[in-house]
Amino acid sequence: MLKGFWWSMFLILATLNVVAAEQDAATNNEVNQAQTVTVVKKSAIAQKTPLQWLEQMSHAYTDHNFQLSIIHLQRNRIQSFSFEHGVVDNKQVVYIGSLTGAVSHSYRIDDHVTYIDPDTQPYTVKADIIAMPSPSFFINKQQVITDNYTLSLAGKGRVAGRVVQLVRLKSKDQHRFNYVLWLDSQSSLLLRYDSYDLNNNLVEQMQVIKVEVAKQPTKGLTSLVNTKPLPLTILPSENLNSRWQFNWLPQGYQVTATDSHRLTKTAQSVDYLMLSDGLTEISVYVALAGEISFPERIITEGGIAVARHRQSNIDITVVGKAPLETVTKIAHSITLKQQ
Repeated sequence: MLKGFWWSMFLILATLNVVAAEQDAATNNEVNQAQTVTVVKKSAIAQKTPLQWLEQMSHAYTDHNFQLSIIHLQRNRIQSFSFEHGVVDNKQVVYIGSLTGAVSHSYRIDDHVTYIDPDTQPYTVKADIIAMPSPSFFINKQQVITDNYTLSLAGKGRVAGRVVQLVRLKSKDQHRFNYVLWLDSQSSLLLRYDSYDLNNNLVEQMQVIKVEVAKQPTKGLTSLVNTKPLPLTILPSENLNSRWQFNWLPQGYQVTATDSHRLTKTAQSVDYLMLSDGLTEISVYVALAGEISFPERIITEGGIAVARHRQSNIDITVVGKAPLETVTKIAHSITLKQQ
């Protein structure tokens, strides 16, 4: 009896050991597979070039349906807003709504942008993006960026609880600010960007604090497509036959719009020229010199530089998110075209 009992116990223990060994082997196999997948994913992330990250970012912002809650920082100023994107009836639809301060809304349907602000009448203009800080600032700008910036990967980080890849954009000259882009490793969405001046001081930061990616666009975006469009407002002319010319501009910058109008309060005639390198815009205003002489150079909040220059009997003002020395040099380079 005892011999049979001990033999039975031996068989039970042996069976349990075999089962445990098989479970351990299965567990180890699963762990190894998980580690392999993780390594593959990390390897795939590491193998992407900075340009590939930018390309995938642009695709994400045109293909995905998503909602973002965003904070925008400009030195002593903080704003928050919601950003929604969706594809409705093969149309690109974007909505941006303020969450702090005055209530304002903007939305884009393909190349028509509508602005709704409490201080002005709603109006619609033809444009590719909404003119305010947003993740779409860098979308489809790969050529402009590679022409003017050196790209490099700058490690990993976390934004809104998501793992991100940092991509550094360093200006090839001294006429542009530098950027660091924080891209979601899963969706490739831009979740943060930092802008730095030439002394590496933080000028501007946009950061996402909440991300929702969905299969379908929101009902709000769907309803916007069916909204009756407003008549298009005419923007400054694209007829670039201005009477002014520049003896010098930073590489890549060119005149993209011109306009002449009179100021409402003083009826003073002012010529306006828009300069752009495809990423940053600089405004130039030319008017007859007034009795008051302004400081030649001013720098304001948010990294916006203002340069004023009096040339004979005209006052020239240049405003833009660029180094102060750059806008000052532009102000000194404008001249009247010889007839």
